[in-house]
Amino acid sequence: MSIETPRIVNRSSDGAARARTLAVWAGRSTVVIGVAHLVYFAVKTRPHWGGWADGTLHGRTAIDDPANAVSLSGFWSLPGSFAVPLILLGLLVSRTARAGQELPGYLAWSLAAWVLLCSLVLEPSGFPLGIVPVTLLLLSRRHRGSATRTTPGAASASG
Repeated sequence: MSIETPRIVNRSSDGAARARTLAVWAGRSTVVIGVAHLVYFAVKTRPHWGGWADGTLHGRTAIDDPANAVSLSGFWSLPGSFAVPLILLGLLVSRTARAGQELPGYLAWSLAAWVLLCSLVLEPSGFPLGIVPVTLLLLSRRHRGSATRTTPGAASASG
């Protein structure tokens, strides 16, 4: 006797293929947003790189020094930003979707809440761009919803 996990049985292979494509593009668009963020702020913060390498921001007094405010802001805009984790998330989403695995619902909804909150707090910003991958993820889940889940016994009995 083996323990099986529920399998997804698609009534329409088009729905599953569409869900997969949408999720892959959600991941890709997330990577593009992260890379665009890095490129934009790499150009904008270039004058501060030398100071970062020399230790300008080392120590509590350096961080609290108003003279370092612009450099500190630049640090949080580039190496300390969300861009690298966002790129990694996008790569993971694309890989998971290409493998045909279902992404958890909390991913799309958490990302949507974060994008909405940050868009409301900081304007103008690039946060509204996050609507693109969020929409793609939600549409992917909707297309995935057209698939039905079978019980473990029914899955093994059917094949």
